[in-house]
Amino acid sequence: MRFRGEVFVSRALRNPVIRGCPHCLRAQANGQPHPLRHVALPGDWLCRGVDICLQHCHPLAPLWTRSRPIERDDTGARLAEILSDLSAGSYDTEHVAPSDYDLWIDRRLSQGADDTWLSSQPLFAAMTFCDLVGAALLRKRGEEADGRRAKAAGFAHASLGPDDIRNALDSLTRSADGGHMVTKGELGPLFEIPGHSYRDDVAFGGLRDILRSHLLDVWPLSPGEDLLGETVTERRLRSLLSASRETGIGTAVLNDFLTEAGALSPDDRRADARKTFQAPPCQALLDEIPTLVGPIAMRRAIGATLAELKALEADGILVPKTRVATIKSPWRIADGLSLVEELEACAVLLDGDAPGWETIQLAHKRLGIPVGRIMAAVRAGALRLGKRADVFGYHGFVVDIAEMAALKEPKLPRGEPPPVVDGVSATAFARSVGIRGKGNFLALVEGGYTPAVEVLHPTTKRPQWRMDRDDIAAFHARFATPTVLVAETGAHRNTILAALNALGIEAFQPSGLNIGPIYLRSDLEPALRLLKA
Repeated sequence: MRFRGEVFVSRALRNPVIRGCPHCLRAQANGQPHPLRHVALPGDWLCRGVDICLQHCHPLAPLWTRSRPIERDDTGARLAEILSDLSAGSYDTEHVAPSDYDLWIDRRLSQGADDTWLSSQPLFAAMTFCDLVGAALLRKRGEEADGRRAKAAGFAHASLGPDDIRNALDSLTRSADGGHMVTKGELGPLFEIPGHSYRDDVAFGGLRDILRSHLLDVWPLSPGEDLLGETVTERRLRSLLSASRETGIGTAVLNDFLTEAGALSPDDRRADARKTFQAPPCQALLDEIPTLVGPIAMRRAIGATLAELKALEADGILVPKTRVATIKSPWRIADGLSLVEELEACAVLLDGDAPGWETIQLAHKRLGIPVGRIMAAVRAGALRLGKRADVFGYHGFVVDIAEMAALKEPKLPRGEPPPVVDGVSATAFARSVGIRGKGNFLALVEGGYTPAVEVLHPTTKRPQWRMDRDDIAAFHARFATPTVLVAETGAHRNTILAALNALGIEAFQPSGLNIGPIYLRSDLEPALRLLKA
């Protein structure tokens, strides 16, 4: 129905209960010889959104109730029935102070004027939304949600626009522990009326969009779910509980992973269902967690003893996915297999009884040389590596006993200063920025992509690439690694890797050569913006 230039549903104007201001009616009838000829009901009183007479600051009183329209609309007959009661003041109640909502709807109906944000919304949708939001806010505060107070409370937010509406919705969905409720709760009527009763009514479209936008920001909705008439197309949020159900990993373990990755705060006390986090940056981590294994499975996969695995971890040759002590499955088998494959590529195949060789772990224990240094010598070509044909995996790799003795640095005579060598070795610098793998960083140097100087080592007298302060600065100006980004941004390594994966940023590969996690800074700008956000 169209009324005062606005479109209403019929129920908003036609109701079994007819209301009016007793003061207005009495003033029209007083002193008239035929009062019924002079009494009329203003059209504004028919609108369900109008609650008071502004002229007399009096609530509209129920005058009569008739279910049959022919009886309800027979105004003369109905007024004749109540005229004596009107004159006696039987319909009078206490006067009330008009609210901003009362003044707003009166101007909108009488003058078509509206200087609030709601001027962009159809009147029926606007007044209904004010009532629904206000009633929910009053209920949340434990107050009685009567019609006038509800409309005034809702108008205080709705009249100011989307941001204030979202603030109201946020307070309605916020739980006592600081999280957002993931059930309708106080939003039930807002789902029922704009989302179901008027699901296809375009008049509610703008307000429905605001509600939908808020819920997408606070609810861990899955793609394919229906939200107020529209299908969710992408997952924005996950809850700890929903992620646990999808991955099959317990909430306590997931919580530790996500906290370490920076997706959750260590002091987050929200319930598991309300503990939400951004879904896209964490997807790679969630996909990987179920594939991680404990130390026993890792040792079996790569053929290593417990001592060997611990030594590889201690020197950063193999790095667990997580350092959280309570997580019992921190290892990626792919990392171990990659190490074994790398060593096999540079090892000489030996008979099982070939003399003069010992395992890397035995050489480490006997000579006190860190496993990381032994690996660096192997990768630099300064130490031969053998592989026992009859021994599986890492435990089958052996080093030459004589070469190991030479590798052990001789002690300098007492009082003699150590030799002075400018800068640091390229391999040492590579380790400091998290680059490992035989020849990875040297390929970058020898290809001319980052500067370094080749010199003779003062002790071993072997050629060695070294980098001074300017060389190091030049590398950092052009490249970065996850280790460098951890130091620069403060974000967890897993968070950084997830962001790189989500944005499709690939490592630098000169001439198609895989040299490890080295990234051009020019490619990293989107990831840095995401991490800062």
